[in-house]
Amino acid sequence: MSSNADRGQKIVENILKSPGNNNCVDCGALDCLWASTTLGCFVCIRCSGFHRNLGVHISRIKSVQLDRWTDSDCLNLERYGNIKVANMYAINKPDIYQHPTKDSPKMLIEHWIRAKYEWREFHAETTQVPVYLKGVKSGTLLKKGKERGCWLPRHFMLDRLNNTISYYDKASTAGQKLLGQVNLKECYVLLTDENIVTKPNCLHILYPKGRLMRSIYVCANSVREIIEWYYAIRSFQTQLGYARNCVSTVFESYLFKTPAEGKGAWRRRWCILVADRILYYKNIMDPFPKGEVKLSKDDKCEKLHNLPKYVKNGPDYTFTLSTKNRTYFWGVQSEETCTQWIKCIDAVQSEMCE
Repeated sequence: MSSNADRGQKIVENILKSPGNNNCVDCGALDCLWASTTLGCFVCIRCSGFHRNLGVHISRIKSVQLDRWTDSDCLNLERYGNIKVANMYAINKPDIYQHPTKDSPKMLIEHWIRAKYEWREFHAETTQVPVYLKGVKSGTLLKKGKERGCWLPRHFMLDRLNNTISYYDKASTAGQKLLGQVNLKECYVLLTDENIVTKPNCLHILYPKGRLMRSIYVCANSVREIIEWYYAIRSFQTQLGYARNCVSTVFESYLFKTPAEGKGAWRRRWCILVADRILYYKNIMDPFPKGEVKLSKDDKCEKLHNLPKYVKNGPDYTFTLSTKNRTYFWGVQSEETCTQWIKCIDAVQSEMCE
């Protein structure tokens, strides 16, 4: 390695030690060993891939440890750094727009990075708030059918007159037929995990129908389109005073569950924790759950080390949720997932106490 490269390597390693630079400028993850020489910031390995997709004219990515560094490579890193870049590119981010974390869905981080650096929606010099962040949106999405499961094009719009999400059989107003409406006061909108749901760019809309929660799944042709729908709905709900529907605590995975009071065989269920309830389904993307557990701040959730004698042997890791009326037994195959469920349920209960 040449003396210039040695010097460049030492410079970038010293810059990395400056306050704020060891946390990814985009998701906050620790140990940022990748840097954008054009933007002048440090990112984690996951976000570095999204930066590469922007093109080198926007963000040129280099490895702190594996690539050779010249003095010119370090200029923007010395000039800016993560704190200045965050203040420059995200200073006008509306409160409704979530700052992603290292655990956020892939499409949320991808949109965040493109919105910041490519579309410059939150830049210090940007004065116009994007229309979708004003709660205005309409367009065609593919909707999963309730009975046959086919994905059919439907025209969706945020209906400001009726405060609903309305969807029609076609975009043209001539002969247009209203197929359904979802009350914004009662619905939740969730981003789906692309590692779980086979359809990319998918949104999960939950709303009460009768005594159960109805699920609608819709998908778009691009990450940008579906994320704009996600934030348009959340923004509209906030304007209407339904900010509590913009839930922050959501967790989902397969769990094993026993019938009442642990008496009977364990059954595998797809479970979603959203707002103040756990919904459990026979299959992912079913329109209706098999049932739900409504949570309260007085419920007790704890990990089990030994199952009671009357409960059949089940998964390796189990926990109980004791409500006013019943004790639920849940099982998983990994200790990490078990811990995550308990942690998320505790978080929901903490929000109830605030």
